[in-house]
Formats: sequence, structure tokens, C-alpha cells
Amino acid sequence: MKRLLSVLLICAMILSVGVFSAAAEDELLTIDIYDAAANYHGIQTGWFAKVVKDRFNLELNIIAPQVAGNQVYSTRAEEGNLGDIVVVDKKDFSDLVKANLVRDISDKLPECENIMQFKAQIDVYNKGLTGEDGKYYGIPSEMTDTSPSTLTDDVIYSSPMLRWDLYTEIGRPKIENLDGLLDALKQIQDAHPQNEAGDPAYALSLWADWDGNDNMIGIANVVQLTTWYGEKIKQSAILKPDNTFIEIYSRDAAYYKITKFLNKAYQMGLVDPESGEQDWNSIMNKLQTGRAYLMWYSWEVGFWNSVDRLNNGTAFIFIPVADQLYYADADRYYGSDRMFGIGSKVEGEKYDRIMAFLDWYASPEGVTFQHAGIEGLNYTVGEDGKFIPYKDNALMDNLPVPEEYGGGGYNDGNNAINQWIASSICVNPLTGERYAQKFWQSYKDMTMTQMKKEWQEYFQAEDAVDYMNKNGQLLASPSVDFTPPSDDNDISAIRLDVNKQLCTYTWQLIFAETDDQFEAMWDKMVEQMDGFGYKDLYAYDVSVYQAEVDAKVAAAQ
Repeated sequence: MKRLLSVLLICAMILSVGVFSAAAEDELLTIDIYDAAANYHGIQTGWFAKVVKDRFNLELNIIAPQVAGNQVYSTRAEEGNLGDIVVVDKKDFSDLVKANLVRDISDKLPECENIMQFKAQIDVYNKGLTGEDGKYYGIPSEMTDTSPSTLTDDVIYSSPMLRWDLYTEIGRPKIENLDGLLDALKQIQDAHPQNEAGDPAYALSLWADWDGNDNMIGIANVVQLTTWYGEKIKQSAILKPDNTFIEIYSRDAAYYKITKFLNKAYQMGLVDPESGEQDWNSIMNKLQTGRAYLMWYSWEVGFWNSVDRLNNGTAFIFIPVADQLYYADADRYYGSDRMFGIGSKVEGEKYDRIMAFLDWYASPEGVTFQHAGIEGLNYTVGEDGKFIPYKDNALMDNLPVPEEYGGGGYNDGNNAINQWIASSICVNPLTGERYAQKFWQSYKDMTMTQMKKEWQEYFQAEDAVDYMNKNGQLLASPSVDFTPPSDDNDISAIRLDVNKQLCTYTWQLIFAETDDQFEAMWDKMVEQMDGFGYKDLYAYDVSVYQAEVDAKVAAAQ
């Protein structure tokens, strides 16, 4: 029975590739992917490279501005060839259309059966872009099969997470505010100044290479934590819980509150001294080796939590802070803030094979590779055809990949595109369960550990979202289709200068030696930002994002 189900699964995956196909004897093509989401620059290697080559005889050359520098955009744009595939922020996509850097894909996209399962969302975006029905240029990323008002996840994007064993060790204190959180972290770090290997460990370890991305100004490690107080950065403005805007540098706003929190952590000796100088790759290694005691992105736990650690109680889990109101976006039904497009120079066979690849990328097989991994390594298939977690430490421990996938380390060969068409919360038609492992019944059964039972009993809730709802600490924002216009040259220049001042000063503020130095430096930062035109930028951003606020208010009624 199990063998029959596996055969049926493989057949379904083959059929899911769609109407396009690439013969194995086709010439190997190298596809340039200009990718604003990528943390890796160069030729995709390892197991994902083999998966793509075996199916399409394609080699993926990742062009990552986050690694190579933003000048790579201007250089390639001037040449008129940004990439064969482009993955860019949604706000920039209309400029690519106007500049003829991406092509009209109306002739091919309707034939892409897997991508067009999201036709409603794709139609809404492209109708807004072109004003025409049936005219297609872009494919939104991370679309869901739920609804604009659904909040599927049991944990939100950003919230404070501590190791349960270490939180238990210090007596599971009720944490009233950020000062209480720092007190708890200090107790943990004082008791465990090193990881098991003897390397220095800190409460907080920060990084700088994501600063200024994702429709925000300021440093990413502050921006994401503002959501702990119901506030959401909208470029240079902050949206408050009452749907009004406030200046990002206001002392009444959460950017100040979180920067002050990080500075107090530094003054208490809780901040990794390499913070601000290290990049994401360094942080990833520290998360994997237990050298940071606070996590705040939901996906960060993937670098530490495993079934074994959930069983022995050493995993990270949400720990509430009483004065917080957690902002969370509802399911991104219309997609995230990035878009897929096809370069305007792409034609002929290359065009066919790229569209075939992208349709596969949105297929059950493609999405399974992206969100579940490799059968026999990350998961096995049960008698009922559903997936069962296998080596869920493959990513964190860079486990060896089976030879049929080319060998090497799993993390080394992971998908470097780092952006998806289908969200991991979509339902996999091959299993009837969502793609993300944490939604599988087998995973839930395996991870209903003593640790989770203790957490549920202690906090009187099923999970983090349930706790937030029960305690009035969740501010869920409905999903709407909104794309901010691109900046004109004047606004772009102001934004660049203002962001540089904010980022530079914020890092200095985090490492201020005294409170008086912090406050004086904050005043200097405000003066400098205003000198570069911040108030004009703020007024512009408020006028732009008011339309999104109005749409969200209407959707919530």
C-alpha cells in the first residue's frame, strides 16, 4: 500500500509540472535571476541546482543586490537587461514595466496551470498595474489559498521567544514590560555565558545587512520589533494602532522605545559585541549553535528547534510580555511585497523554459521542495500518503544530502532564490495538509511534548495566537492589494539621505555608553534627518499609505 501511494505521489508530481516541458537533451541554459530577496550571489549549487537541472536543464545564476550592492541594479538597468527572471519589491515593479525591463507574459501565463491557481490574486494586481483585463506582467510572491481576513498561523511573524528550559530555570517569571524581559535575559546570560561548545553567547545578536529593505527606513532589527507595540513602519512613517501616523523619530513612537531597549541591553552587557558588523550568515551560525538567547522572527526557530529539542524542552517558544500589543498581518492572500517578472530580452526557447520552470515552481512538487524539502531526508511518506517529519535538523546541521540529489550539505544547496510564488500555508493537494511541516498532523502529534503541555498549562492557551487573542494582545491587519507608487527623483534622494542618517545614528545609539549620551545623540539625529528633508518625506509617505489604511479599515468592516 505504501509503495502504491509513493508511486501515485510521484505520478501526481510529474503531472503537476504543467503544460510546458523541457527535454533532457536540450542545451544547458544559464538563467540570470536578479533577486532582491536573495542572501547568496552566484551560481546555485547543491541539491536544488540538481533538481532544476534534471527537470529543465537550467542553471540558476543568482544576482543578489543584498550581497553585491545596490549598484548592480543601476549597472544592469542601464544595459537594458536586469535579468532573465527578476524578483523585486512590488513598489518597484511598475517602473520595470515602464522602463521595458520586464516583458508582457500575457501569451504564456494563462497556460501555466499551477501559477494560475492564484488567478484571482494575479488578476487584481495586473489590472491595477495596466488597467486591462487579461494583461499580465507580474506574478506576486507568497500568495495564499485562504482569504484576505484569515490568520492561519499559530505564531505571528515577530514576537519574543525564549528557550523554555532556560526560562524555566530562572523560575518562569511573569514579564511585565521590556525591562522585565531584559531582567530575564540577564539571568539567562549570567547563568550561561557560553554555549555548549564554549563559545560566547549573548541575549541579543544583531546584524545590519537587511537595513532599509521591505518598505521601511531604519535598521531591520528595530523595525521588526516595533510591531510588538502594535506599530508598523510604513517607509518613513509609523502607523499607530488607532490608524493614525506618527514620525519615526518621535519619542512617543515604538522606534524610539525599541532602540532604547537595545541600548539598555547593551549597557547591561547583553548585546553581542559583533552586532552591527556581522552579516546574516554569521547570525545564522550563531542561531544554529545556541549563541543567542532571544529570537524574534517566527522562522528563526527553524535554525534551532527540532523534534528532539521540543522533546527535551530546550526549544524556543513565545513568552508573552504583558504590556505588548502584537501587530500581525493576516494571511498575505494577494501576496507579499515582492514580484516575479520575466526580463524583456527573454524570447524563444529561453522564454518557454523559464515559464515552464516558474510554473513548476508553483506546482505541488516544486512547492514541496521549497517548503518541505527532500523525501527521505526531511520527511517520509506514511501509509496514508501524508508526510511525516524525518530529519528536521537538516537545515540547522547542514546534513548530508542523498547522492541521488548530488550529495553535499542540505543548507549549502538550499534554494537560493529565497522567494516563493505559493506560500507555505497553502494546502498541498498531494497530502491534503499545508506545505509547512508545523501544520502536518504527524508533526503536531510528534511535538505535543511535555514542553508544549507545560507551556499550555502555564499560559492557559493552545498556542501563541490563542494566548494573544485571549488576552487582547493581537492586532490583526487584513490583507489588501496595495502597491505604493515608486519615488520620483526628489523623494528618492531625500529617502536615501534620511535613511542613511537614521541607520547610522541608530547603530550608534544602540552602543551609547550612557542615557545622557543616548538622548543627546537622538536629538542630533532628529536635527540631521530634518536637515535632509525628513518632514517632506514623512508628509509624502503619509499621503501614500493613507490609501492602504483606508482599504484595510474598509476590509475590516
